[in-house]
Parts: sequence; C-alpha cells; structure tokens
Amino acid sequence: MLWGMTSGGWMGGLVQGGPDRFRAELELLAENGLHACDWSARALMELEPGRRDELAGWLRDFDIYPALGIGYDYFSADPDHVKRGLDAVHQQLDTLAKPMRVRVCVTGLNRQYHRFTRKPSLAEQLDILSERLAPVALAAHKAGCPVGVHNTSHYGADLAELCRRTPHLGMLFDTGNPFLIGEPPVLSAKALAPHTIGSHFKDHYVEPGFKPLCLQIRGAVPGEGDAGLREIYGIVTKGAPAPKKLVMLLEIDPVEGMDQRQALAKALEFVHSLPAPPT
Repeated sequence: MLWGMTSGGWMGGLVQGGPDRFRAELELLAENGLHACDWSARALMELEPGRRDELAGWLRDFDIYPALGIGYDYFSADPDHVKRGLDAVHQQLDTLAKPMRVRVCVTGLNRQYHRFTRKPSLAEQLDILSERLAPVALAAHKAGCPVGVHNTSHYGADLAELCRRTPHLGMLFDTGNPFLIGEPPVLSAKALAPHTIGSHFKDHYVEPGFKPLCLQIRGAVPGEGDAGLREIYGIVTKGAPAPKKLVMLLEIDPVEGMDQRQALAKALEFVHSLPAPPT
C-alpha cells in the first residue's frame, strides 16, 4: 500500500511560491514519509521532454509514484473528439507510464451528468460510459497502471455496476464525495470496495442542510470528521481486489483553527494508527 497526498486545493498552499513547484511537492511528501502524488497527464505532456526526464529522475530519487490523471469528455457526441481523446490517452500512457513509474491512473466524469439526470438517463449514462471507458481501461491495463474512476455525482452502486460491465476498470474512491449526493460514504465504500484501486482519503464535518439530499460540509482532519474513515478503511482493505497495491492519497480541505502543516501532522497520526492491510 502506498500512502501519499494530493496537493491541490488548500494543501497546495504548502508548495506554492517556490522556484519549482514539482520539486517542492516531492520534498514535502518525502519529508512526511509519503510515497504518492497525483499529477495531470495533460500538464506533463505540455512540458519539454528534458523537463519530464528531470521529474522522472526526482520521482525515483524520492521514491514517489504519481497517480496519473487521464481521460476526456466521455459524453461528447463528436466522434472526432472521442477519437482525439483516446489517441491522447494512448500517447500519454506510452510517454509517461514507464518512465514515471505510474502505479494507477485516475479519470473523472463530466459533472453535468449525474445520477438524477433525465436525459441521458442513468441507464443511458452507464451504457455510454462503459463503451467509452473500455478502451481507456484496456490501454491503462496494458501499460501496467490500472485506471480508476473518481466518484463525484453518482451513487456507489451506480459506479460499481459500471465497473462490473467494463473490463479492467476500477475506482479511485473519494471518501468525502458521497456527501455531495447525499449518500453515506460507508454505503459507497461497501459497494465500491471490490473495484477500488486507490482513494482520495478525506473527511468532512457534516450538518443537515434541511433540503432534500442537501448536506452542509466543511473540512475535517482525516479521521476526525463524519465520513467514518476508520470503518471505510477496514471495508476497502478487506474488500479491494489487491489491498497491498492500494494508492491512498490524503486530501484535506480547509480545517478551521489549523494551518496546513498542523492538519497534515494530525492526518498522519490517524494514518499511522490504522492496521496494515490484510495479505
């Protein structure tokens, strides 16, 4: 199991302002005993080849493995866009996967479409996504870095069905995002564990919004909020297809009364209290 951190959002403040953001991020991870990050394939492809080689060397030096963000708008009705998107994914994997020792990839879904969209319906969405994600999942599988869907606006059971019908597709399970559609994260974990290859491991404090499916959330140190991370960790590590290969990325939203370093230190205390995954 690899523990790391996603440095977007609030935690990005720890690595901004320096002469080299990539280097600063890797140094921060190494300083805290973390071995995984998440980087955008598109952003890496925009760099000069020599710069990519430099980053690959730093990843080896610090013993850090990036979760690689790949994908395109899978709902596009333009066949040329779909072809260009898939071609780009192939090129990204061919260029980046081996030199940067990518363990897993992550792909997002168009948030315009969600579980309650009428057109396309949920059934139609799953049909489209399975068709479009199948070649992406196959390409990532062949490259040795399976791809996981990042959950945002569907129930866990919906995405579990997507994984069941799409060979080689997994889940990058965000433990806080089920709150966005009013689903308890533990229920999502139970549905998604058999398909989970990694996680955005985050927590929130939650209060009722007193509107249907509406919750008001604010950042919490992982393990101190209302997601139920200790229970989720147990569910995922017992149910995942390869618990020892999970890539667990801490994600921390702003926590009242703390700065980023304090929140990270407390998050690591929680991580260190968790049992090793079963063999």
